[in-house]
Amino acid sequence: MSARGTASESVDVVVIGAGLAGLTAARDLIKAGLSCIILEARDRVGGKTWSQELPDSKGTVDLGAAWINDVNQTQVYGLAKQYNAEFIEQNTTGNCAIQDASEKISTFPYGGLPPFDSAAAEDVVRIRDMCEADCQALDVFNPKDDTLDVMTFEEYLTSRGASKTSMSTATVWTRAMLGQEPRDLSALYFLNYCKSGGGLLQMRSDRKGGGQHLRVRQGMQLFSKGLASDMPESVVRLSSSVSAIKNNTGNGAIEVHTNVQVIQARKVITTVPTPALKGVTFTPDLPAGKRTWIESTTYGYYTKAMMVFRTPFWIHKGFCGLTQSFVGPAGVIRDTSSPADDKHILTCFLGGEPGFAWATLSDKDREQSLLKQIGQLFGAEDLAAKEFVQLVTYEWIKDEYSGWGCPCTGLPPGVLSKLGSSSLRKPWLDVHFAGTETAGEWKGYMEGAVRSGERAAKEVIICLGT
Repeated sequence: MSARGTASESVDVVVIGAGLAGLTAARDLIKAGLSCIILEARDRVGGKTWSQELPDSKGTVDLGAAWINDVNQTQVYGLAKQYNAEFIEQNTTGNCAIQDASEKISTFPYGGLPPFDSAAAEDVVRIRDMCEADCQALDVFNPKDDTLDVMTFEEYLTSRGASKTSMSTATVWTRAMLGQEPRDLSALYFLNYCKSGGGLLQMRSDRKGGGQHLRVRQGMQLFSKGLASDMPESVVRLSSSVSAIKNNTGNGAIEVHTNVQVIQARKVITTVPTPALKGVTFTPDLPAGKRTWIESTTYGYYTKAMMVFRTPFWIHKGFCGLTQSFVGPAGVIRDTSSPADDKHILTCFLGGEPGFAWATLSDKDREQSLLKQIGQLFGAEDLAAKEFVQLVTYEWIKDEYSGWGCPCTGLPPGVLSKLGSSSLRKPWLDVHFAGTETAGEWKGYMEGAVRSGERAAKEVIICLGT
């Protein structure tokens, strides 16, 4: 290691983070003839894509991002094809189940409306369609509507006369999509988040073109591993955490300080989530707008709990595996089985207040609470307990390098209208900003990460004149 403050290595571009954003940025930089180093604090590539084999080595679960589609997620789908992904289409054949505020269970066909009473059903449709129309009216890259950014999403719903059932339905959306309560999110931010995925309906859909259409049998980390394996030797540096970015004066001699060395670069691309940037010292300090972003973005509670069973008993009972609950602990459940591996899995999404409550339980009680809920939802309490094999989970809220959360940050009222959406991804001297939360399209998804990496690489290539 060099003397403190003295660069031991020099390179055109340092990329911070070996997730999909960082790896795709580096890929494009290297193609343009620039030298590049990727610094990754973890001992693996992938960021918030992390796939693990089940203990018997038969089947893989995704602890992080898990779905793509082949219609409007062109960049990540291209990676899937490049690295020979085996696709699993999300099952939507059969009934869904819903658990209302009184814990009553009802069933309905996928794509249909839950069997609420007529007045409640009419209002749910009205609120859903209103949210869809309002999000579609926004510019996906530069949303502007001060009237929406002065209120929370909960206040927005209340001001539109949302019924209790409509409010509960919308709460399922925010918990499942961002792990947050409607009262914690700017209405403008949440509606723009929906627009980034093509709209509320498309982002929530499990069918072709939707946010949850295709899974990958090998796991989504396949893409990051493939990109990393195609890099020249020594480009990807694991277990290299960045503590400081110094001398960012615009003179092309920026210093990146890690736990093992100091690297000098002409440009830096950071892809780490904004909450994680709180642990990086910038000299000179970030401008006020960037600092406000970092201090304002928040995560809620968001965890996926994969419940592995011996048989797909829910399929045998006529269900597709999709459920929603107003009370929890899981707000949404989806079938994430791999039939080719004879693996039968229900992924439970724990988000918002019910997720925080679930997190306080012992491991045994966590299992039992989910087994009870699954059994109730599918009318098979004894069968669920009998067929249960194991629970697999990872709590991103304990992950330092993700910024203590997943899948994407949220914003309270007032930030977007004050700073403008583009200010997050706008370069500052020789530092460029990428990562899925900076994306315009498919923010919070793998597609958004890839597109952000490509955008940042293009900025650097243009700046450096290659």
